[in-house]
Amino acid sequence: MKKQFKYTEDVLFDNYMVSSFGEEYVHSQIPFYFDIDTYEDMVFYSEEINRISLKILKEISGNHKRALNYFDDFPLKDKIFNLKCPISPMFWTRYDTFRDVENNIYFAEFNYDKPCGQKEIALDGKMSFKGNLNLQFIDNIIKELLKICCSYINSDEKINVGFLIDPCHYEELHHSYYFKHILKNTNVNIVQVGPTNLSVKDGDVYGYSSIKLPIILRLFPTEFFYEITNIEDILECFDKGNVLLINDPRIVAIQAKGFFAYLWDLVKEDSPLLSEKDKLIIKKCIPITDILELRHYDECLKNKDKYVIKSSLGRYSQEVYIGKLYKNDEWNKKIEDIVNKSKIHIIQDLINIKQEYTYVPSSNDMNVPILAYGNFGVYLMNDKVQGFLVRWSKTFLTDDSYTWMSPLGTKDFPIFVERFDPKNRKEIWDDIVEKIEFEYDFTGSYSNINEYISLNSLIIKKNFYKEMLSISFKFCEILNKISPYIQKNMELFGPLLGIPKELYKLVSTFCTSNLCALGRIDIAVDNDGNLKIMEFNSETPAGLVEAIGVNSIVKDKLNIKYDNPNEKLRKNIKESFACILEEIKKKKKVENIAVVTTWYYEDIYTSNLIMEILKELREYNVILGNVYDLKVMNNKLYLYGQEIHALYRHYPLDWFYYEEEMQKLIELLSCEDYLINPGYTLITQSKSLFAVIHELINKQFFSKEEEEFVLKYIPYTCLEPDDKLSHDFVVKPYLSREGGGVQLSCNDIFENLDDDVIYQNRINIKPLYNKIYSTTKEFERYQFPVIGVYITGNKPAGIYTRMGDFVTDKNALYMPTYIV
Repeated sequence: MKKQFKYTEDVLFDNYMVSSFGEEYVHSQIPFYFDIDTYEDMVFYSEEINRISLKILKEISGNHKRALNYFDDFPLKDKIFNLKCPISPMFWTRYDTFRDVENNIYFAEFNYDKPCGQKEIALDGKMSFKGNLNLQFIDNIIKELLKICCSYINSDEKINVGFLIDPCHYEELHHSYYFKHILKNTNVNIVQVGPTNLSVKDGDVYGYSSIKLPIILRLFPTEFFYEITNIEDILECFDKGNVLLINDPRIVAIQAKGFFAYLWDLVKEDSPLLSEKDKLIIKKCIPITDILELRHYDECLKNKDKYVIKSSLGRYSQEVYIGKLYKNDEWNKKIEDIVNKSKIHIIQDLINIKQEYTYVPSSNDMNVPILAYGNFGVYLMNDKVQGFLVRWSKTFLTDDSYTWMSPLGTKDFPIFVERFDPKNRKEIWDDIVEKIEFEYDFTGSYSNINEYISLNSLIIKKNFYKEMLSISFKFCEILNKISPYIQKNMELFGPLLGIPKELYKLVSTFCTSNLCALGRIDIAVDNDGNLKIMEFNSETPAGLVEAIGVNSIVKDKLNIKYDNPNEKLRKNIKESFACILEEIKKKKKVENIAVVTTWYYEDIYTSNLIMEILKELREYNVILGNVYDLKVMNNKLYLYGQEIHALYRHYPLDWFYYEEEMQKLIELLSCEDYLINPGYTLITQSKSLFAVIHELINKQFFSKEEEEFVLKYIPYTCLEPDDKLSHDFVVKPYLSREGGGVQLSCNDIFENLDDDVIYQNRINIKPLYNKIYSTTKEFERYQFPVIGVYITGNKPAGIYTRMGDFVTDKNALYMPTYIV
């Protein structure tokens, strides 16, 4: 049985959810994490605005009586607001909360009257992950309701609490059963009642004529109280203290969207009814709001994209009109219709909601990465934030007919982007790029039309950086253990790794004790803040100019105080080269070294830096050349007429076989030690090596500690889909580079798959919000950091970070990286 289906059963049966079409696709099990600052802002502003609102409600018949004019009349309005009894305790409310593109927190509406979502929050609270915001939610629901009930009726005996709903609303009916379930072991007995099941006898309220109900908990809108049989008698009982209504029906005054306009009127009037602190809080988290009147007509038409119009007593996103979603003629007609109606509407500054990166549940037990708008419900009880709910939507306006949920948590992630965006940013960027160009012959300052070099920085926290170094060391140890084993058994492993048979001899040659001359482990931080090893580019790692040159230049130019992890990278590379050359020299003389590559611009400046590092060894003549200019004459290797004794190739070894004109070199390179970056690095380059590693688990090849490392840090990989493989996986060709040929299972259709692919559990990389600059504009978007840890010899030596799409490709940007 599928994991998602089991989860759906729990949703339906243990959480009393309403069964419906698409029920398996309403809850992603991948948590969404708030950063600590956002979480603290949500808590602070929710509790402060709630404090201000409840204070106003207590004076709704006195100093704040004017607030009653900010929402429509309805039957019983006068009777409700002429009640003399104290306002009953506020049991529950939910604030619909949004984060804008500047990370500011705004409230779109308050739901004091009949907030739902408790079952969904409880469901999230059952999930086990660090930072879960809803772990204690149900305990607090029970505790707070018991406290209110026991304060009203000081008794340990059973207390009948009427749960007032409209039985035609299935969601509310299920809600009542859920509350009956969670309170079954308490002295509160939930009695489900509807508008026709209540009666009054001798000054007390009864359900079904026989069950005395001293307390009524309602999910029934105040403005529809007139539908309740005997409601006037019930309100009289309430006024006399014979029944407790929670939440208090007068709370509709601060439930109404017109209440936002009232708050803003108090601010604009500089009213003494609010403190200066209260006014600042309102301005900070309540969008500017006014009662819509004829005077707004021209402005509303002229700047339609700036505004949203809402009915003061509207519910469920009904009667909400967002200007930017309408064409001009449609908007003109809509505003004309609204202005000519007597119903009260508000005009409110539209919140520029930030699209968040999350996951939507899909068919086949998959979670599809997606940008979505998050409507975050902040749930308050006893004046404190007690829980969080999110409704995700693909559209700007939350559509209740198609939303989905996910668990919510907080996490202080170990990496973050530090912005650099002064007014003269472009001038500084030009200076930095010019310096790189002159010092390193760098020609890659743009990626298509976007600036390739970012002046924003990726900051890694020191403890996390130490973990990265530690797992890189351990990973190298594992590779050093498995590589010789594979070399001795190439006939068996060669086909599994996608290595052409013609290269077996070259790949099996031992010329050095080092794992590689220069490689790069690509590491990602997943959605839960865990490190995962993605792959090992042991053949042709790029990014050297960026890591060695740019990182240092940006640090100096911007006066960055954090540590540069690449201070010793150049030295480490030189020592690695020197060590390998000394081992080659034990077998033959080495005078001329060739550094060869293609004439692709990035390969040229990377290879040029490698040449310069080799020249620092002083005892060799180093020649930079085109790999296609290599010649074989009399079983010797030549470049531009000079005999070559050692070769650094910034050119993949497998291409020597796949490009016909390069095949002439294979035999010579296989018979004599030429390669500074050894041929056996093709083993560790192959992405199918991860499948081999996982296949060796429980085969007595690895120690227990090594197996635990593999399971923790290396995503499960296999050559054919099996039961261990998640439904959310990626398909990668064995020897692809720069994201070439990588496909996602959530895209459903696989194109041009051949036999040489691996299947790997998808790493849900934690995206970071970054500002991108092009030749024509600047914009912000989520990007996915891939942190490359350079390996020289057998040890980590430096950092190279790219930020790009979910699958990192050649269009990714370079992000200078520092340690704090």
